[in-house]
Amino acid sequence: MSSAWPTVVARLVSHLPTLPGWSDVRVFDGPPVTQEAPAGYVTVGFVLGEDFGGSLEQSTPEAWPWEEAGTIRSEVVCTTGDVNISVVRAQAFALFDAWQDWVVGDHTLGVMSPSSTASLAVDVQPVQNTAGAAQRLTVTLTYLARP
Repeated sequence: MSSAWPTVVARLVSHLPTLPGWSDVRVFDGPPVTQEAPAGYVTVGFVLGEDFGGSLEQSTPEAWPWEEAGTIRSEVVCTTGDVNISVVRAQAFALFDAWQDWVVGDHTLGVMSPSSTASLAVDVQPVQNTAGAAQRLTVTLTYLARP
């Protein structure tokens, strides 16, 4: 029995850039690995300031059917040099809405069996400082993978 977690992470990394409105968004598999400061980016399986990028729990081998319940923590970040937080909030939530539409439309994410499920939850953190405004959305994808 192998874990679905790496498969789901890989699917997010490959599919998120194809969503509507995501063409200019950098998608990182884990922590950002650039010295650039992109205006919009998402980390998959990593959230700044947190120690863990998700979790999983598999049912015991004696259980039938086998299941894996897991979470993948990600962060959507939109920034601007301006102090108008409403602009970056709208950008961040437009990205989240496109992600949510995909998950609602395909609860298997295209990689899990038809009896599997996935859903999203979001924590919202607005930021304003001398560098400008930013909107951080910590997104938790919860899935239940079944055979």
